[in-house]
Amino acid sequence: MKSLFAILLAGSLSAASFSVQAQQASDRLRAEAMENTRLLANRIALDDARSVRVRQLTYDRLVQESQIATMYGDDPAMRQNKLRVVEEEYTAKLKDLLTSVQFDRYKALVAAGTAPASRHTASVLNASATSPK
Repeated sequence: MKSLFAILLAGSLSAASFSVQAQQASDRLRAEAMENTRLLANRIALDDARSVRVRQLTYDRLVQESQIATMYGDDPAMRQNKLRVVEEEYTAKLKDLLTSVQFDRYKALVAAGTAPASRHTASVLNASATSPK
């Protein structure tokens, strides 16, 4: 009976620990999304309404990137492909959300490598700019 109680207690503590770690990761990603959006807002003149939506898009992207890094940590080629797709989707959503002037400013930041969270963005924009539409 004591060993059953010990096993249940250990399982409960393990689940609680996992929950705390997941919450901390989520909080870290939210803070990163907020900071990236703040930096981007200053550089491309985002209004408040668009900033909120960009922050959510950025958070979603960071979550996806984190999941991909975990799932494909041992397969760099697959990880790069998945990250590229996430970046393409993020860029397409930004293009739909931002004004043309704002999006042009964003593309310039990405091309210069100074856009917040632009790990994969430059290669995606360069590839899409050269591909026929």
